[in-house]
Amino acid sequence: MELSGNSLRQEIKYKIFIKDIGILYSWIYSHSNFSRSFEDRSVNSLYYDTSNYDFAASNMSGESKRIKVRARWYTKLEEEFLRGFMSPSKDFNFEVKRKHNSLSDKLLIGAVKTNSVDNYIQRLDLLYSGLKDFQSERPVLNGLDLIDTVFINYQREYYEDILSPNLRLTIDKNINYAKSKPFNKLILLSKDYIIVELKFNPSDRGEVEKLMRNFPFRQVRSSKFLAALSQIKQVSY
Repeated sequence: MELSGNSLRQEIKYKIFIKDIGILYSWIYSHSNFSRSFEDRSVNSLYYDTSNYDFAASNMSGESKRIKVRARWYTKLEEEFLRGFMSPSKDFNFEVKRKHNSLSDKLLIGAVKTNSVDNYIQRLDLLYSGLKDFQSERPVLNGLDLIDTVFINYQREYYEDILSPNLRLTIDKNINYAKSKPFNKLILLSKDYIIVELKFNPSDRGEVEKLMRNFPFRQVRSSKFLAALSQIKQVSY
């Protein structure tokens, strides 16, 4: 698995407890060059895996080369999740996130555009059919029998460094999950913490290390996908 130079990046994650969120914002606005770069929005994903949850297993075991497959779409903060998912006019972008040790990239493998009213199962089937079509064109997915597993939804804030625009920081709040079948309602993954991600090109690693020397939180290994699967009793994480 060779990662793409065009979208190659490193990600550093931090789990920050709500009680310390004031410290985070103080650092952003007083000790960094980050500024808001995009309007807050809800990020929504439907994750796919094999029936044996091989993608999740490779992530938990820390394999050097691993992937995640998801359909992703965006909604306004005030839009109810299921209403957004069932919208008669919605773009669902299929992504393969590939990781090789500390480096990663993201392949956009296709999009499903809806233009009609359907029911929940029909919508899942439509996305599955689209994914099957895209699989045949991607060696990394060809031959895999994938199933939909879990929805993940969260509110994201976007920042970028005004001196180095390729250096980006996101804050993910109100992280929710729901099993795809049967779907009942979104459940809050945790009310106690948020996830901060720092994303940058590996060539900027030295600059990032200088910037983060005074960051008041410790780096962690965190996966919303695994945390959600653990909650629906599919994996132990």
